Amino acid sequence: MSAIGYTVGAASREHLHMLPDIERSAAEIFPNDVLPPEMRAGTVPLEQLEAAYIEERLWTVLTKAGIPVGFAIAVRKSNSAFLQEVSVHPAHQQKGLGRQLVLRAISWAEKHGYSCVTLTTFEHIPWNAPFYLRLGFRKLAEQELSCELLSQLQNEYRRGLRHRVAMQFDLAEHSSSTLQLL
Repeated sequence: MSAIGYTVGAASREHLHMLPDIERSAAEIFPNDVLPPEMRAGTVPLEQLEAAYIEERLWTVLTKAGIPVGFAIAVRKSNSAFLQEVSVHPAHQQKGLGRQLVLRAISWAEKHGYSCVTLTTFEHIPWNAPFYLRLGFRKLAEQELSCELLSQLQNEYRRGLRHRVAMQFDLAEHSSSTLQLL
């Protein structure tokens, strides 16, 4: 899968050390009252990126020159595939690259027999919950939250993140061919 000038696919080991810089750059576009500057330095640990690479649940966006400018990582949870991170460098946003990364994660979840893909995100930021809603995710009501998602949201709240919601993409409601049309 590719956009003009880009290739989206499985991550390469040699790119792993570049992904935290992409994540930090993408975090810079959040308003300070949403993501305080001191929280922007946090990234997915290299050990997690390495494990995701080995387990083929890490995808990157590469430029024509083979430079990574975006990535997504999924985590295996007991009842779902959890989309832990989707980051695209600000200079390469608004090109459909985040969408393609999310579709990769959804396809991976479908291939591995998960019934859904879940995530947590900011409810009111246009490139967060509204973006995922357009892709077919839905906001979960409190009574729908698994223990894992509830714990995730509580942990985020303790770390100072507000206006967070859990969302879910139900694979049973979307066929593989429909995914490509989203």
